[in-house]
Amino acid sequence: MQIKKFFFIILCIFISATNSTLHHYHKEYTIILDPAGDAKKTGRAIGDSFERGLTLQCAEYIKSALQERASHIKVIISRLPGDHVYELQNASLSNRLNVDLFLNLNFYHTQETKPSLFVYSFSYGNDFAHYQPGLTFNTYDEAHKINKTTTTELALLCTRCLTQHKYSSLFSVSESYALPIKPLIGIIAPSLCIEVGLKNKDSWRQLVEPLVESIMEMIEYLDSHV
Repeated sequence: MQIKKFFFIILCIFISATNSTLHHYHKEYTIILDPAGDAKKTGRAIGDSFERGLTLQCAEYIKSALQERASHIKVIISRLPGDHVYELQNASLSNRLNVDLFLNLNFYHTQETKPSLFVYSFSYGNDFAHYQPGLTFNTYDEAHKINKTTTTELALLCTRCLTQHKYSSLFSVSESYALPIKPLIGIIAPSLCIEVGLKNKDSWRQLVEPLVESIMEMIEYLDSHV
């Protein structure tokens, strides 16, 4: 009887551990990568290219890398080549799909020896007016308050990840800022804007690995706070 009891306990522990592992690795997270620009807005010139094309290429590479390394992260790119993005279209998409993270990506041309990278979140500067949970009506421009605390934590986490020594030769990272950034307005999910200087049209390639790592760390944070 003691032997049977022992094996029963071992079996229960194994099943519990298996369920825990399955929960961790099979819970799917959805993120939206939002490359700046669209069919009508070329964005800033970078060499003989434009921001809209380079941000889209970078987003596609990030998506591919995440799909290879983190199958539990589903990546949606907010636009295709030739798409025209209407006002609040991305907010509507993000809120309808109830995504876990929204990341807007922007590039600009720079001649700096070491380009600067900025991390922004959305704010009108009135964050003292906290979101009130429950059955209340909120205007679209207050949507960011719903997950404001999580967004702030993710901005700090993203900044810390990108300031690691192994990336220090690629770019310098400024502290995160909260500003009324138009691409993030109306989005309920934690949302950040990344803006990076590029010395030439191919410089975005060195950003893929740092951004992939930062996204994975942010998703890990969300997973640990479910």
